[in-house]
Amino acid sequence: MTKLGITLFATLAFGLAGSAQTFTSHPVRIPGGAAVQVTGINDSGTMVANYTDTAGFAACVMISGSTMTQLVDPNQVLVGPGSGTSCWAINNAGQIAGSYSASSFGNGFLYSNGVYSDIIVPTATAGTTAYGLNNTGSVSGSFADNVGQHAFVYNVSAGTFTTLDVPGAAFTLGAGINDSGEVVLQWLNSSFTYFGAIYKAGHFRVLNVPNMADSAPYGINVHGWINFAGRDSNGVWHGFLYKGGVFTQYDVANSANTLGFGINDSGVMVGFFNPASASTTQVGFQGRIH
Repeated sequence: MTKLGITLFATLAFGLAGSAQTFTSHPVRIPGGAAVQVTGINDSGTMVANYTDTAGFAACVMISGSTMTQLVDPNQVLVGPGSGTSCWAINNAGQIAGSYSASSFGNGFLYSNGVYSDIIVPTATAGTTAYGLNNTGSVSGSFADNVGQHAFVYNVSAGTFTTLDVPGAAFTLGAGINDSGEVVLQWLNSSFTYFGAIYKAGHFRVLNVPNMADSAPYGINVHGWINFAGRDSNGVWHGFLYKGGVFTQYDVANSANTLGFGINDSGVMVGFFNPASASTTQVGFQGRIH
């Protein structure tokens, strides 16, 4: 395993776009499912979503048009509420990155052509999760060891892992990766505040939504556009699209909170929101800024 240290660490400031742009979206619901989160979308519009089933276990589906296909890692161990299989990203070949619960902690997986392959960082002692997936054979994610939580990049063909730790972070998570090898990172300080960063070619740079108490980046597409979730000083979460050095806020209509996850190369974004009329309910969405 390769571990990378500091090569560059600089805070970047970016402006917020004006209000001329419009965000349109539609909800994504799963029959019989609660707490729906749409986590990834590829260029053909096929999505992956997580939800809680009627038994209280974590479950995920691939959504292609009106067809929903459930994914269940054969190694999952149902050890209690919240355990099960989760899906976090899908690429243009229909491969899916995710995680499943084991007897203790959990493991990552890559689903390809009906086959589930484990992704487990060799030095992990408290679980591995695969969050990001590109079209060139790389997976990003997070693992925990006796020291803490770290991000990783896994080269599927070579079978090699690279550890990424944002300098000064208490915890680091590899949320997304694009075809250029840019890795979107979430990191937390000792006060558990969320920050964002990008890693590419040996360089780290901090990237946060201006004026937000927490900044959590998720998906990144081939153009370098990033889907963010940002929490304001009132505790409300909003979606933000980072594009061309500018953050544009978006919110699902009549929502109490909006959190963005995945983004495809056309700029279609997915995530979930809490309806204002039922603020503890999670509903998935698909939308874009025009």
